Amino acid sequence: MTTQSSISSTRCLASALLVIAGAAALTTSCTQPVINCTSAHGYFAAEYVLTQGDPDSPCGQLVGDVLGMQTYSQEGGKYGTPDYQNAKVAIRPQSLGELIADAAQRDAIDIDDKFYDANAIGDFGAGFPNADDFCLVDELERAQVSLPELEAAPDDPNTPDEDESLPAQPATEITYEWSDARFVVSADAQGTQFEADLEYTRDGCSASYHVVGVYPAVPCESDAECDDDKNGINPDFALRCNVELGLCVLDAALPAYE
Repeated sequence: MTTQSSISSTRCLASALLVIAGAAALTTSCTQPVINCTSAHGYFAAEYVLTQGDPDSPCGQLVGDVLGMQTYSQEGGKYGTPDYQNAKVAIRPQSLGELIADAAQRDAIDIDDKFYDANAIGDFGAGFPNADDFCLVDELERAQVSLPELEAAPDDPNTPDEDESLPAQPATEITYEWSDARFVVSADAQGTQFEADLEYTRDGCSASYHVVGVYPAVPCESDAECDDDKNGINPDFALRCNVELGLCVLDAALPAYE
C-alpha cells in the first residue's frame, strides 16, 4: 500500500531529477559547437612584412595584397555528404590574377591555360581546430605563373574620351610558396583571421614575408573606417588602416581581438 510519506518522497525525487535535468540542458545549450577547419570564402586583406631579402629590390617591396580564399571539402562523407573533416584550402593573390587577365585581354595567352596556375592549394592538417582554435596548413602547392612578353597596345582612335592604351611588358615568371599557414576557427572567427609565411620570387629575385590577413577585405583611408561596425568585419577584431595598402588589417597577434 502506498503511503503519504512514500508519495512525498517520490515527488521530491522527481523534482530533484527535473532540476538536475534542467541544469544539464542549460549547460548543454551554452556549449559552443565545434566547427570544422575552414577558411572564410572570399577576399582577405593581407599585410606583408618583409622577413628576409633586400628591401630595395623589386621583390622586397611588397606591402600586401587582396587574397582570394576558398575551402573545398572532399567527397566521402556519410550518406553522400562531403567529408568536412578532410578539406583543402586555396589561396589566390589578386595581383597575380590581374596579370593573367591583362595578358589574356591582349590575346597573349589563353586564360583557361593559366587561370589555375595562380592558385596555391594545401590540406588542413586536421578536421577540427586545435585547443588554441587554430587550423593548420603546413604546406601548400606552389603557385607559379609564366607570362610572355606583351607588346604595347595603342589607344583606340574611335573613343577619344577614353584611353585604352597599354604599356609593353617584359616576359615574367612569378612564384608564390606558402608555408605554415593557420586560420583562427571558432564560433566568433570562422576562418576569418589568417597568417602564413611566404617565399616570393619574380624573375630570379626572391624575398620572404610574414603575411597576416583578415576577412573581408575592406578599403579604408583612416582607422575610423575600420572601426565602423557596418563594414562587415567582426567588430571584436583589433584593426587599423594600412594607409599605404588602403585596407583594414589586423592590429594584434592572432587571434587578434580588442
